[in-house]
This record gives sequence, C-alpha cells and structure tokens, in this order.
Amino acid sequence: MFRLDDKHLEMAKEIAADNRKKKSCGNCYDRGYIGTTPDNTILLCHKCVDVPKALEAWKDYIKNIPALKEYYHELFEEDKE
Repeated sequence: MFRLDDKHLEMAKEIAADNRKKKSCGNCYDRGYIGTTPDNTILLCHKCVDVPKALEAWKDYIKNIPALKEYYHELFEEDKE
C-alpha cells in the first residue's frame, strides 16, 4: 500500500492553507483540509479551498519527484472525450 511521506504531507497541508479563499471555516477549522486518509494524504475542504488552484500547485510540486509522479499519474493525463 502506498503511503505518502511526512515531508510531502506537510507540503500538501501548506498548499491547502495557501489556497484558502475564506478567512474562517467551521468545516476544517481554518486548516484548509478536513483530515488525513490511511495513505497519509489530506482531504481538502471544498468549502474554503480553491480546489483547482490547489491541485495545480500539487501538480507543480510532484512533477519533479518521480515516485509521486508515477503514483499520481492520472493528474497528468489529458481528458479524453
């Protein structure tokens, strides 16, 4: 089972916090994420985080890390109609 390293988890939390669009949120308690999953990833708060911007920032972060780029390869695939 894949488990995200703690250093990458901290970066994900930072990205979530940087992309918040509201000052106060009772859903995530102003963190930008609701919690973590068993694979050590975060659940973004859809109420106060600009999710598309956060995902773009995450893609920029992982594109130079081969192990993460391989695991999250679906983020880099073009949508096919």
